[in-house]
Amino acid sequence: MINEISKYWSREASEYDKSIQAEFRNQKGIAAWKKLLREALGEKVPQHVLDVGTGSGFLSILLAEMGHRVVAVDAAPGMLEIASKNAAQRGLRIDFRLNDASELVGFADDTFDAVVSRHVVWTLPDPEKAYAEWWRVLRPGGKLIVIDGNWYLNLRSPFRRAWRVFSWLLIFLTEGRKPWKRQKIDEELLQRLPLADRLRPQEDQKLLDLCGYKIISINTNIYYFKMRGAFEFLKTGYWGDTFMIVAEKPVYR
Repeated sequence: MINEISKYWSREASEYDKSIQAEFRNQKGIAAWKKLLREALGEKVPQHVLDVGTGSGFLSILLAEMGHRVVAVDAAPGMLEIASKNAAQRGLRIDFRLNDASELVGFADDTFDAVVSRHVVWTLPDPEKAYAEWWRVLRPGGKLIVIDGNWYLNLRSPFRRAWRVFSWLLIFLTEGRKPWKRQKIDEELLQRLPLADRLRPQEDQKLLDLCGYKIISINTNIYYFKMRGAFEFLKTGYWGDTFMIVAEKPVYR
């Protein structure tokens, strides 16, 4: 299943990046994201940060602009190619590597001050294994920051399904994309993922507890109006609000 998922995101990389470029153009949203990251990470700069499932590089680029030393991994070669170009266009040095989020080959234990992920955990065939692996590479006292949502669970609502059709029209008119052309097999693949029908962040909290993390904060209502503005909310808000978990790998004495 991992190979299927990575192939899917490589195919979708160019289309996915169009929405990321829209986020980069929203300077108010970028400032809000950096404020959120700064509050979660603390004021220390630079920190050694791992961005897991970087996609086309959104969080990696923000963190590098904030002065952090960033390593970014993704299992989709197509995503990494675009992420590298996005970083180069901004004159940023980010260490991009092809790697599976659940098996971080080549990374030693206790390496990073922070591990971050945005819209990644829902795509993983084995999220508990991923959380355990991120624990391994975090140094004691290091932070885990997870940003995600209840994507397919929210689409059980008739209102949100109708909103999605409306959003598709807006996306086509403003971006030229045809989001309805996604193949049925891809939708079926994504909905087979283990977190597709689990209530989150409650499920994540259980997994993090099992792995030994200390939960610092859970914010269940971030993102659309604050981060994207009203028009982008009309195009993407049918997915529902995004949550952010900040957890810590405890220091054992």
